[in-house]
Amino acid sequence: MEGNLMAGYDYIELKVNNGELNLDNLNNDQLKILDHRYVIYIYRSITNKKFYIGQTKNFKERNKEHHDGREQKFNSANFNEVIILFSQYFNGSSLDDVESQLITYFIADNQRSRSYPIQYSYYEVINLTMGNSIAEYQNREDISSKVILPFWSNVLYPKKWVKSKTIDKLRDEELVKYSPIKILTEQQQNIINDILKHPTKSYVINGDAGTGKTILLTHLVAKLIKKNEKNKNNKIRIGVVVQPNWEDIAKKIFKVYGLLNNDNLTVATSTTLIKQKDLYDIIIVDESHKLSRRHNKQMASFNSVYNIKKFSNCKSHLEILKKLGKQMVLMYDVLQAIRPANITRADFRELTADFEQRTLSTQFRVQVSVSKSYTSDDYINGIKYLLYKDTNLLQYTNYNPDFDKSLFQDNADDAYFGYFEDKPLHKLSNWIDSDRNFHPEHINRVLAGLVEPWKIADGKDINKTQWHEKGYDNEPDLNLRWNSTQKNWLQSKDTDAKDQIGSVFAVQGIDLNKVGVLIGKDLQVNKDNQLVGDPSHFYNVNGKFSKEDYDIPTNKTEFTIYVLNIYYVLLTRGIDGIRIGFWHNDKFKKYFKETLEC
Repeated sequence: MEGNLMAGYDYIELKVNNGELNLDNLNNDQLKILDHRYVIYIYRSITNKKFYIGQTKNFKERNKEHHDGREQKFNSANFNEVIILFSQYFNGSSLDDVESQLITYFIADNQRSRSYPIQYSYYEVINLTMGNSIAEYQNREDISSKVILPFWSNVLYPKKWVKSKTIDKLRDEELVKYSPIKILTEQQQNIINDILKHPTKSYVINGDAGTGKTILLTHLVAKLIKKNEKNKNNKIRIGVVVQPNWEDIAKKIFKVYGLLNNDNLTVATSTTLIKQKDLYDIIIVDESHKLSRRHNKQMASFNSVYNIKKFSNCKSHLEILKKLGKQMVLMYDVLQAIRPANITRADFRELTADFEQRTLSTQFRVQVSVSKSYTSDDYINGIKYLLYKDTNLLQYTNYNPDFDKSLFQDNADDAYFGYFEDKPLHKLSNWIDSDRNFHPEHINRVLAGLVEPWKIADGKDINKTQWHEKGYDNEPDLNLRWNSTQKNWLQSKDTDAKDQIGSVFAVQGIDLNKVGVLIGKDLQVNKDNQLVGDPSHFYNVNGKFSKEDYDIPTNKTEFTIYVLNIYYVLLTRGIDGIRIGFWHNDKFKKYFKETLEC
């Protein structure tokens, strides 16, 4: 037995032998903790390195239940140690959150283990989070800062129960950010409940970048699988459609949380799912704004689905998916279609005319300091205004014109937003590099519009660089290259991976900590002082119309929107901060300053 008094929590460490607790030397107060206090408990097996995390109000009784022979995982695990965590901040509601957070962090900490040795009562955790929201209990900040963080760093790490010294780095892992057992907001939970209650209705979930659409997807899948476990004779078939750059991550998330090893769940790209020609009770699509349509600039593999006889008359992947799924749930952002081969807004609206429309409004990605007078929403609304004020798209978003422009005028070091007047490549690279000295766990990148030539083959040659800028003040010249790969770029093993310039294709749907964005000459200002796309400075052949098609006025407008959407995606990747640089684009610099009064 071991205990240690902390400011916000305490813990008891016990030996376990064949399910029997060694309670020697426990005082009366500690024994009472085990009998009738809200606690989190973590079992560990020294021999097979397995863990089990749970919660209870009567630990001694719960321990007996675990070891009464009915739970197979306890029969085989041979747990011989347990830590019982308790706190003045624990109550029925907060315990759900603490349990799910610790499970998530343990899984992320052990993700490189092939066996994923973290065990928990999965269906109990899913049940516990049902209906709960982040705002449903007080002292959530105290729980984080005074219990979870110090318990991990001061108890679990020194005792070698975990490998990571702090939780900070784990927070940036996909397994944590998109965990299907995190506590949801009330808004997210209400949408999930509505979908589950109405299996004959289809839904469009509208949401700006960073509003939790993907989290909602992972939770919905978890709840559907739980529903299958209850209805073993009437299981529903679930299809999950993701973008190619997120397929491996999605499968990893579902695998480590025990969801992927399920005959009734398929996670695939739209092309793969369609070619399998299977029918589903529900198909859930992440980033449905990027679904493909039949188009001459479309990749051949995406167009190949129209060679299937029964789909030969279809005009888009969405039209085919509707034939394969009884119920559809589409995560959608009208501002994130980035190429002509994506489904058009008009086609999307037509195909979803009878769908239920729901909107997510809480901003999760952008984290403005609480010490500031402005908020995350002010940033998102300001960027929307900057890019889209002369389009008709703001009416389809959660735009609020009353945003605080002081955010864009804040020159403090800890300002969320800022910009550099000159030497953008040097200054943006130095800015994100400097942050790494203070926060080595941060994932920072410089991103850019498609304004420098790039070939897929170039990604294999470290000596082929596309971004060049002369040095200044005794600094060397900079010669950097585009992202070497679009798929799993952030996990690249390239020696220069952190210095590569990221394109929209490598980061759409991805969170970063601090982000530099180079805005180039593909975004011009016309004589009416409106933003327009310039194809002569846009280096993605599949992202623009042919010369003949471009002469059609509506296509000129569409191309401009694609360029605006690309910069919107880039400018909404940063969790902790954004800085922009003007890449040979003084006209946009002037427009930016005038529009946001910088």
